[in-house]
Amino acid sequence: MTLHLETEAEEGLLLYEKDGEIHKKPMEPAKGGLRVRVPVHVSPFRYCFLLPEGFLGSHGLEKTLPRYDRFFHLLAGSLPPWWALGTVYYQIFPDRFRQGRKELAPKDGEWLLMGRPIRKKAWNEPPGPEGAWEFYGGDLWGILEALPYLEALGVEALYLTPIFQSPSSHRYDTEDYLQVDPHLGGEGALEALFQALEKRGMRLVLDGVFNHVGATHPWFQRALKDPESPERSMFTFYPDGSYATFWGVKSMPKLDYASPLTQERFVHGPRAPIRYWMRLAHGFRLDVAHSIGEGGTNRKNARWLRALARAAKEERPEAVVFGELSYDAIPTLRAHTLDGAMHYAGFAHPVMEWLSGRDVHGRPVHLDAQETWRVLWDHYQALPVQLRHSMYTLISSHDIPRALWRLKGDVERFKLAYALLFAFPGSPAIYYGDEVGLSQPNPYAKWQGDPYCRAPFPWEESAWNLEVLTLIRRLVKLKRTHPALRLGGLLPLDAGKGVLAFKRRYQDQEIWAFFAPEGAKLTLPPGIDLIAEKEVAGEVEATFLLFQPV
Repeated sequence: MTLHLETEAEEGLLLYEKDGEIHKKPMEPAKGGLRVRVPVHVSPFRYCFLLPEGFLGSHGLEKTLPRYDRFFHLLAGSLPPWWALGTVYYQIFPDRFRQGRKELAPKDGEWLLMGRPIRKKAWNEPPGPEGAWEFYGGDLWGILEALPYLEALGVEALYLTPIFQSPSSHRYDTEDYLQVDPHLGGEGALEALFQALEKRGMRLVLDGVFNHVGATHPWFQRALKDPESPERSMFTFYPDGSYATFWGVKSMPKLDYASPLTQERFVHGPRAPIRYWMRLAHGFRLDVAHSIGEGGTNRKNARWLRALARAAKEERPEAVVFGELSYDAIPTLRAHTLDGAMHYAGFAHPVMEWLSGRDVHGRPVHLDAQETWRVLWDHYQALPVQLRHSMYTLISSHDIPRALWRLKGDVERFKLAYALLFAFPGSPAIYYGDEVGLSQPNPYAKWQGDPYCRAPFPWEESAWNLEVLTLIRRLVKLKRTHPALRLGGLLPLDAGKGVLAFKRRYQDQEIWAFFAPEGAKLTLPPGIDLIAEKEVAGEVEATFLLFQPV
């Protein structure tokens, strides 16, 4: 690899770890700084720079040699596919997006879920507290019908929450991994959707629930009833008769990847779902990826994430596999495991804490613009270089409160949040309905995302916030057409107190981004306001601005 460091220093050394030793290699002058060519002997490859003013690693300049976790990390070998770099995602909760065929919808009380009858709700009814029991009747045919709308929005990839046969509306309690739920239209609907997406140059990412199964799954039922069954080894049973679960939820028994049978059925075998469905999908998002492992724990987590990603790519080389790494994703992604992660810790959480004054659990938080920037910058620099643009970057999802609701309906702050999402490195993800101003029905005092963040999409255009929709369409277009926003690096930009600002740079193109919830006066050289599509110069007042100097 040739590494180029932009610096005013006239000399420097590359320091890198090899076989437990720190090796040094002199850097040579190059345009704009220094460069060095070095063989990448291991992945991840850990390195930093020694300059006259100190050691430069992922946490900036330090006077002493940084810890290894503060080095830069570079991956070799299998990397994210080109299409997943800066791509625009749209997340859909299938039961709540659009109904294509009414006859597929479950009937009220059609079956029991954990001993209670399910409910069929009208499309315009708000979601209630019993989310798993509440069905609205959205299906894959409805998503197919909505493709012209999504294409006009500029979406490049769909991420669907689980679609395989399950008794609940969220479908995270899988009964059969090889059957698309008949209430969603079955495999025929998935195939039609996949083909229609391919014709449009769009892609499909499915939700891989491979940490646990549903308690009604035949494999678990056999394990539960017969201690001598082969399936018993797939789960972790304790002496008191209890078993390992996802988050203590008895309806979701946890898989044990120490079991050869689990390995065969979920990783290595031809009917392992991550392999089997690669014929009708372009990738998987791994549910609770941070928890997958052995013995009722996440032991050997990196090994099994690596194995799952490899399995998908063996079937479809350009598949993308990213994970729900809800907390610190850096150690996992540095372990050469996945193509990226849902960017909660390094983007969604700090941004929404800054703008709303509350964390994802509703606790008061006081972050200013500069403190928020430090969190974003810290996570960005710590990520492996090649994964910075494949991070699934978001502000809303099916698991956390919707951004507009968290902001108490403040549309201007909501627009700022989405502008920041599209300006920041990564693959921006629109949570269905956010683009038309969909919120939640629960009062702000009842701080909760799921199930209230999963309301049906309002297809009556009279209910849409067209101002928000217009902005998001513009942001999508900018992300797709400006290399600096899609693939550019990130650099700090000082714009004064109360303003979160940064530069995106790609080759000779720069875009400056400014975000000030309380408004700010900015002094700018001649350039273009990319959102308003007009020339600006001198003193400009704005709450958010994407600016291209000319």
